[in-house]
Amino acid sequence: VAALPFASVTRTWPTDPDRFAIFLAELDLWSVFYPLTAVVVGVTIGVLTWRSDRRGDFVYALTLPVARWRYVLLRFGASAVWLGAIAVALWLAAMIAVATVSMPATLSSHPHRLAAKFALALLSVFGLAFAGAALPQKVRRGVAWTVVVVLALQFGLSQLGIGEDWLRLVVESMVGPGGPLAALGGRWMLIDV
Repeated sequence: VAALPFASVTRTWPTDPDRFAIFLAELDLWSVFYPLTAVVVGVTIGVLTWRSDRRGDFVYALTLPVARWRYVLLRFGASAVWLGAIAVALWLAAMIAVATVSMPATLSSHPHRLAAKFALALLSVFGLAFAGAALPQKVRRGVAWTVVVVLALQFGLSQLGIGEDWLRLVVESMVGPGGPLAALGGRWMLIDV
């Protein structure tokens, strides 16, 4: 995670003004890796949070003298500490990467915004993965099969030219403004105009 800011600013700035727009477009290509990393890390930690309980069929968790809602909050909070550490590592790396590069005066750096957006994206993806991993095995299988059937149905209908691409609308409502994964959308630039 901490290598992303360094990798995105390793190129030298162009001296030709005509090449500057192309250079910014190439720099923008790196912005895809930030939300992708947030998804991978959030899902991984969300699934690993419940791994030990799943292995023991939740026997240990159910024998504790702690209310279930409190146990879930403790699990969530413990994992959120790891998420915070990852977000802080990205923020520090972005601050160092920006400090070590000399850029033209027309550009500005956004390490604080990038780190805050990464933390929000990480937390929202983790929350969904955490809730999904806590579901019973039968429910998770049912959800997985429902998703597979819906995707196959959408693919079949689109091949026949019937109906709208409502799956795109669902994805846009999840990632778009006001959606639970809205932090994944938008621009993810460390250095921008």
